Amino acid sequence: MNIFTFILGSPIRTYRGHVGLSADLNELPQLEAYYEEHLAPISRKYETKRVACLKTARKRLYLSLMIVLGLTLLTVIGYYRGVAYFPPLPLLALVGLSWWSFAPTRDFKHLVQRDIYPLMFKYFGDDFVYSREMRLDMNRLVAAKVLPQYDKVSFGDYIQGRYKGVELTVNELTLTKNVQVEELDASTNRRKTVTRTETQFSGLVVELSSHKAFIGHTVVLRDRGGLANFLSDSHAGLVRVKLEDPQFEKVFDVFSTDQVESRYLLNTAFMERLQELAKHFGGNIQCAFFRNKLIMFLPNRRTRFQMQSIFNGATFSAEFSQINREMKQLFAIIEVLKLNQHTGL
Repeated sequence: MNIFTFILGSPIRTYRGHVGLSADLNELPQLEAYYEEHLAPISRKYETKRVACLKTARKRLYLSLMIVLGLTLLTVIGYYRGVAYFPPLPLLALVGLSWWSFAPTRDFKHLVQRDIYPLMFKYFGDDFVYSREMRLDMNRLVAAKVLPQYDKVSFGDYIQGRYKGVELTVNELTLTKNVQVEELDASTNRRKTVTRTETQFSGLVVELSSHKAFIGHTVVLRDRGGLANFLSDSHAGLVRVKLEDPQFEKVFDVFSTDQVESRYLLNTAFMERLQELAKHFGGNIQCAFFRNKLIMFLPNRRTRFQMQSIFNGATFSAEFSQINREMKQLFAIIEVLKLNQHTGL
């Protein structure tokens, strides 16, 4: 079923089909065992809720369409008879009633995120926490001097836990900024200034604990290009660090408050690992060593922990498999950088 067949009246049936999880062959039995014990029993209850939710949404939708059609008819009659009428009324009613019609589906999604997602993340350890309300300290992230300027911030999924002795905190983050641009007005054939909202950053912020103590502030940024590098040897009060790895400096710019400490942190082995990690994220990776944390900024336009369509059965197998894949990729940061080893960072 999809939105079109749903509107056209396709039967809403309870899904009792095959549940297929996906993972590496050596991990699949463990994933399936956890699913059967913790998720399968509760998923059956939520499948019943999903069906009831869709039936309620469809009833509301059909009622809303009848109201909108009635208002449209009254508007047309008022126009031809010359009596008082409000042309935008049907459109306003359509927007408002559409929001009301699909409110049950939004409520179901929030219920799943509140009750099911925390259970999924417990698979990685009892200390793992999932929340939509918790968030990282934005003041600390700004003070790390990696993020661009912005006007508005919005947070998404928040995950916190410990992997191989390393404290891990993940938060989805979106930053937008209002910018003024000039464009041609087709009606007057003149240029005018308009304000647009542009996304400055969208992706994950990952905070990791470190076995190495540091008191300075060091940032690793994507290479800003030849002209920017030529014109400036500083960044937000931090001084450029010259490293003995030309390959690394082709990809990254490094700035710090402490030249000696930054070279201690960015030793040859760590630079090689960071370059290897950057390949996994398409080169779009920046980080800061700040207040005894390694803070990584991973741009990504997609939501990593998104719920599947409500028109699919509420088995949560696809969501569980996706979460496992995404967390394995985040754990790979710890593995590649060897943050769990005292010989690493």
